Formats: sequence, structure tokens, C-alpha cells
Amino acid sequence: MKSYWTLLFLIITSCSFSQKRAFDFQKTYSVQQILEDIDYTERYLTKFHPNPYQYIRQDSLHQFVANLKTKIDSPLTELQVRFLIKQIVAKIGCGHTDVGASKQYTKAIKNTSRLVLPLNVVLTDSSQLVILNNLSSDSTIKAGDEIVGMDGFSTKQIIKTIYAILTSDGYNETYKRQVIQNDWFKYYYSFCFGFKSQYSLTIKHQDNHLSEHQLEAISSLKDTLILPKKDSVTCIRKIKTCSYSILKTDTQMAVIDIDGFRGKHWRPFFRRTFQDLKYRHIKHLVIDVRDNGGGKIYDGLYMLSYLINQKLILSFDRKPDGIFFNPKFKMSIGSRVAPFAFSTLMPWWPKNGRLRHYFVVLPKKRYQFEGHIYVLMNGKTFSMSAISATYLKYKANAMTIGEETGGSVSGSNAVISGRIVLPNSKLQVYIPIYHIYHDIDIKENGQGLLPDHSTYYSKQDILKGLDKDLLKVKELVKTTN
Repeated sequence: MKSYWTLLFLIITSCSFSQKRAFDFQKTYSVQQILEDIDYTERYLTKFHPNPYQYIRQDSLHQFVANLKTKIDSPLTELQVRFLIKQIVAKIGCGHTDVGASKQYTKAIKNTSRLVLPLNVVLTDSSQLVILNNLSSDSTIKAGDEIVGMDGFSTKQIIKTIYAILTSDGYNETYKRQVIQNDWFKYYYSFCFGFKSQYSLTIKHQDNHLSEHQLEAISSLKDTLILPKKDSVTCIRKIKTCSYSILKTDTQMAVIDIDGFRGKHWRPFFRRTFQDLKYRHIKHLVIDVRDNGGGKIYDGLYMLSYLINQKLILSFDRKPDGIFFNPKFKMSIGSRVAPFAFSTLMPWWPKNGRLRHYFVVLPKKRYQFEGHIYVLMNGKTFSMSAISATYLKYKANAMTIGEETGGSVSGSNAVISGRIVLPNSKLQVYIPIYHIYHDIDIKENGQGLLPDHSTYYSKQDILKGLDKDLLKVKELVKTTN
């Protein structure tokens, strides 16, 4: 009997020790550990990235890192270390390079309540932080009021700090402005300035008087977003990532709204859509790639093959440096074998000491669209959607409307990615492997594609849900009819 109780005690004890401990968000890392992670980031970010010094000189980046290290004088949490590492990564000007939390942090945070600002805001073209939704109990704060200060920081200081940790292509800032819109601002603010139970705000009301407010935070698990409705259209066909519609006010004008270049039934969707465009004799086609973060290159080129009546070429390369065999660069098995597939299944050629590969797509002659093309774009037009907008402008004479794309006009870093894991904090730095070159004759200037017609949104336009980009298209269509 004694042996039975001894065995039962051992089983219970072993089970209790085998239970996983809850993740400690407040765990700190020593100054020495943080410095080691920063040095590791600089060393391997510049080693593995295909173009680390395209927008910043090597000595300038190193000096920035050295200055950052002098400011570290006390232990920091993972979130605080990530804030520092993101500033380093943002300096190289690559929107496909970013810093993610550790795997343990990412898993633990999914169902964790965080105390956040009870407001959704939009950052206007004139850098005003305008309230879109008031989620607090303070009914004196209305949609359209403006935040002019928070917790002792001015709006200018807040935006500058958030922008410093956001990655984008080149010197672009429209991508950064769009990324922090609506419900995302509160999380970026707390990431930079801390998650708090109470927020102090200075509000400028629509009658221009100022007032001070103390707002109790809300749980991130109860966060909501209410967006104003926009112009209605008659939807003809839709899949998860894009839709095809006819304007109710003009049956000769169609819109293909693409949220991402991916998804099931992609090819059948576009084949049937361009068949229908030809059947209806549509003269004006709007390609809407606003808020489109990109997707698969071949899916994007397939869509373009119906709009550009010539062979499409998109090239990409990197130095043959053995990155795919380096254990410090973490990749999936598929990503590791991809370069061998590129070398056997697609054209390639050594150029400037790099191995250059080529995507080649032929035009779809039978259902080629031959009317006027208009591209709607904004700062979140990034990666494959920025490529599409650029190719449509320069190869299909499309008219571009909106604001500068977040993706570079001349090329970016993408195709496939891997990551490095920092030795102490276990933060993950995601790094693209290849550099993409656009097949257009344009000088690299660190900008995105600039619109032919820029649109300006006032705070009233935003609150009313006006689609000024589409309104501009309607205005242009009238001049061509």
C-alpha cells in the first residue's frame, strides 16, 4: 500500500512540474544581453539582406547603432528591446524587412487583454490626428475632434516616434501614415510609449476650443472599428481577395478592386471578368489597389497580362553567397529549395556579380482590355500591388490617382524571405532574400510611384466616407467621352 501512495505522489509531482509556465511579459534582459542582440542584428541584417546600403551608408548605419547602444543603461522587457531593434531595421529603407516578437510572446499575446487607448483615429494629409470612433464613456469627445497632445507629448512628437520604428521602401512616408490609421494607431502608440490604464489627452473640438481629458483604457479584446460607408456599386463577381463591379451611375465604367494578389479561383475570376468586360463593351476600367499589401508575383503578372499588350518581364537577383545553407538564417524547406527551382525552371543570367532570374509572362490577346485604365492607389499600395500600378502606368498608359505608393517605383526586396533569431530576446528579424528590378526606364530616387492626379482628403471627407479618388476618375471620364 505504501508503494502505491509513493507512486501516486510521484505522478502528481511530475505532472505539476511538466505544466508550462505562463509567459512573463515583464521579464527583462540585462544591458549586456541587449547589447549582444543589437550587435547580432547589425551583423546579420547587413550580411543577409540583398541591398542593406541602398538608402543609408554603412558608416551612417553603424554610427546610428553605436549611438543607440549608449542610451541603454538598464534592463528592458522584450517589447522594449523590440522597440530598439525596429529603429535599426527601419534605417535600411526596406518595407519587406521587419522585426517580429519571439515565438513565445506571439503565442501568448493572442488571447491576452492589453489596456489600450479607447479611440480610433485617422492621420490626415495635413498630419492631424482626427478622432473617427470614440469608444470611451466620455461623450463630450466627438468624431471629427482632433488630438493635439497625449501624456505630455505633442502630435508631432508622437508621429515622429512611431514613424521611426516603421519600415518602408526608401524614404517613403505615405506607407507609414496609412499603416497607423483607424484602430492601429492605439497599438503603435502603446508600443512606443507604453500600455497604460489611463491616458491623458488634449482635445481640440470642432469649434476650436481645447479641453483636457483623462480616459480609462479599454481591453484590446473588446476593441471595435466602425468605418464610414463609401459609394455603392453593383457587384458582378467576387472572390475572397477581389471583386468586379459596374458603377450604378455609369454602366460603361467598371471597377476591379483587389485587396491582395492571392486566393482561390484567382485565374478563373480574371478570365471570366475580362470576358465580361469585352462582352459589355466597357470603355473605362478602374483597378483599385488601395490598401493592397501585395501577394504572389505570378498572380499579379497574370492579371496584368489582360491589361498590357506586350511581353512582361520582372527580374530579381542576389549574390550567390550560400545564404540558403547558413544555419543562422532560418527558412522553410520550400524557401531553401526555391533558388534551385528558379535556376532550372525559369531564365537566368549572371549580371554584375549577381545571379539574375526573370519572370516572363505573355499577353492574353483574346480578351485583352483595350479601353482607358485608371489606377487607384495609396500609401498601402505595396509590393506586388506597387509593381502592378507602376507597370500599368508605364506599359499600358494608365492614369494613376490617389497618393504615392508605399512600394518603390523602381524595385524592391522580396520574392521569398527568411529570418534571424536574436540570441537572448529571441526576437525575429524578417529579411527578404532577393532584390526585384522593374522593367521600366526610371531613375531610382527612393520614392514610390507618384500619382498623375493627387487627391487631398479633409477630415470631413474622411468622416463622410467620400471616395475622392473614384470621384476624380468620374471627372476624368467625362472629359474623354
